[in-house]
Amino acid sequence: MTTSNAVAQAHSAHSMGTLTVISWILGPTDDMPATPFLMVYSTGDGLHGAEAGEAELRETLEGMGVPIGGTVVDAGQDRGIGAHLLVEAQRAVLTLPFTNAQCPVSPEWQAAAYENGHVILMVPVVPWPDARPGVPIPEDSLQAFITADETVRNSAHIAVPVSRIQG
Repeated sequence: MTTSNAVAQAHSAHSMGTLTVISWILGPTDDMPATPFLMVYSTGDGLHGAEAGEAELRETLEGMGVPIGGTVVDAGQDRGIGAHLLVEAQRAVLTLPFTNAQCPVSPEWQAAAYENGHVILMVPVVPWPDARPGVPIPEDSLQAFITADETVRNSAHIAVPVSRIQG
């Protein structure tokens, strides 16, 4: 099980609704190392309804230069995206132009993030109202949401480089 965390919102919170962050890891397999993921999603409870929140999130991501449903954008190569990630002490601290988030991560997730040097960030514009902040999410529910055709077609994918505290 994974637990989602509410995101502190800096931009149009009333329209996008509650934004939530969740982490998970895939692998490792014989063919590839473990891959760490983060997802920022809306619960669809914005002031003007789920459709308005979806439109606002879509417009915001496209304004950042991140296509919806397209290929993975490399935030390390395109600094104009404004995505930054600090991973330290089993916490992921994500900064996006429209929000900031902190999320606890497992030791395996952190090790994979360090090994890969980046994390794949998924931002679906379709809301996930069943996944509430602070409530455990069964892995089969997470798997069903992230692999659903509607979610995949309506998500931005960003490879965000991992930063660490220098010491």
